[in-house]
Amino acid sequence: MKKIARSLVYDRAKSGEEDAVCHLLTMAFGFSRERAREYVHHAGIHSFRMVREPDGAAKACAALLMSTHAFGGVDVPAANIAHVAIAPEARGQGLARPLVDALCDDAREQGALIVSLFASARPVYRKCGFELAGSEIIYEADTAALPLKTPIAFVPLPLSDDSVVSAYAAKRRVEAGLLGRADMHWKELVRAPTDALAAYGACKSDPDKIGAYVIVDGSDPDILYIRDWYAANGEMAEAVLCFVGRFRSVYPKVRWHGGPQDDLVAAMPDKGWRLFHQEEWLARVVEPAQALECRGYVLQDASLGLRIKDADAGDLDFSLDLSDGTMRVSGGVRDGLPTVMVDGAFLSSLFTGFNSASQLSRRGRLSGPSAAVQLCDLVFAGPQPWVAEHF
Repeated sequence: MKKIARSLVYDRAKSGEEDAVCHLLTMAFGFSRERAREYVHHAGIHSFRMVREPDGAAKACAALLMSTHAFGGVDVPAANIAHVAIAPEARGQGLARPLVDALCDDAREQGALIVSLFASARPVYRKCGFELAGSEIIYEADTAALPLKTPIAFVPLPLSDDSVVSAYAAKRRVEAGLLGRADMHWKELVRAPTDALAAYGACKSDPDKIGAYVIVDGSDPDILYIRDWYAANGEMAEAVLCFVGRFRSVYPKVRWHGGPQDDLVAAMPDKGWRLFHQEEWLARVVEPAQALECRGYVLQDASLGLRIKDADAGDLDFSLDLSDGTMRVSGGVRDGLPTVMVDGAFLSSLFTGFNSASQLSRRGRLSGPSAAVQLCDLVFAGPQPWVAEHF
């Protein structure tokens, strides 16, 4: 139990508090009671954190979901803050910031090096040190525009098939930002409605290893939703589109989560696709030195000085040394190192690769000699970060 504001206390939700959490979620997000109960069941009541009055009355809750984000093919320990719900009578009283700060402290104590979230109102989270770190993108295509033929056959798969989990892990190794899904994330992926939910996979050469999979939701007669997908290469991406195109007689459109450089978009034979939705998730690096050492890097060898300017937590100086793709971080900046300084909150944008050092420099969020900025570009180079679900 931790005091966070006035007489309010923060602690872990207890067994038996499911109704209180469901009520807060319903009042904050318009969840039906059934959807609220389902979400709490998937996350587990002990994943929620509560803000209470001394008499125990619940004033806010949030889910703290331990996970990872992949960068450079390496999983970085992370926590996702989800569904921050403040009771209507407690809104406008400055509760959000101390709650988010407490959640970040909690996440750090559990081993998270970065904390990520989606924000309906960004200013309050920016005050807590969060900044843009990646994208959630949903594409839409006309099924009539999908390719028609593929020699690759798809077969039904169980929704919880191990080959799907393994294929998603392979996808994470070549992308940036994708979640290391915990059990809760997989449950949400195949949540209700399930009457028209099905998974299909395709193999080409190795019968024990799928080269593509697709989980489709046909519950809406106007749109076929791809809840999740994987394609090992361009041929498999085209095969996914061909398979989905077989639904064209019923569904005029299809939607899917994809990356900024999306393999399914690249496999489209012509126009007929469009951007349906895009928003950004935010992150805060809560353990800078450990996070920098943990993530993977494309560049093999480099040395760079990094100064992190943070008025609240205090400035930090590091020497970064890459050797054979492995990062070593030491305190202080050695004499003679090319050095950049980044505003504290924008370390997350740099760390994930959402913004390059040059982009941050143009916006006044990073400074340093031109050669140092260019070297910093190379150190944090990689695919644009994204996630395949709204967590």
